[in-house]
Amino acid sequence: MTGDAILGVENLNLRNRAGELLVRDVSLSLRAGETLGLVGESGSGKTLTLRSLIGLLPEGIRETHDARLDNPNCAMIFQNPESALDPLCPVFRQLCEVVRVRQKAGRDEARARALRLLRRLSLPEALAKEDRCPGSLSGGQCQRLLIAMALACRPDVLLCDEPTTALDVTVQKQTLELIRSLQRELGFAMVFVTHNLAVAAQLCENLAVMQRGRIVECGPARQILTAPREEYTRMLTAAILPVPERRR
Repeated sequence: MTGDAILGVENLNLRNRAGELLVRDVSLSLRAGETLGLVGESGSGKTLTLRSLIGLLPEGIRETHDARLDNPNCAMIFQNPESALDPLCPVFRQLCEVVRVRQKAGRDEARARALRLLRRLSLPEALAKEDRCPGSLSGGQCQRLLIAMALACRPDVLLCDEPTTALDVTVQKQTLELIRSLQRELGFAMVFVTHNLAVAAQLCENLAVMQRGRIVECGPARQILTAPREEYTRMLTAAILPVPERRR
């Protein structure tokens, strides 16, 4: 890890109860304001690595490492917004609770700050008066609520676990643009997990490519896209569909 890192791990290994190695010798380091894309196919170990960084490993997963730098001020956007939100609790109440706990705000101030977050993320202000449970909102609205809750933590590091996978293309584009603009404005560092190299390239200055629990290649995004060294990375770049030319 570099001396100016705010989050990192060296030689991370994760095993299941049977002793099977799921993540092997992974080293990551993140500086303030930096954006790192963790890319690879499903089952490559991306989500487990991300959960290790925030200390939310599933039960039965055992971790070892040579060195580790934790950051207590992390927030996470989960892949499935419907399952990440409490289905029985109205969403504005959930957002207010996050503000109260993480910002040490009183009840009235928490409501005022939560309302400002609704406005910032283009969510219906009516939720503050006529609160609703997650099941009555769209997938895009639930995802924006998760982003609002993450921002309510005022994080140094934002961890994103494929937050646009379940969204349609239009909402996905809007969500990515929102995350990118918020990072420019607020200056948090970010680790963005995705199986889509094109999505990672839009957001991230650096990429780490994972295959079968190992990082096989890492470096600046432009370098990874234009001159990949590993065959697996070349396969991922080849999977990016070009925009077809329109015939005259």
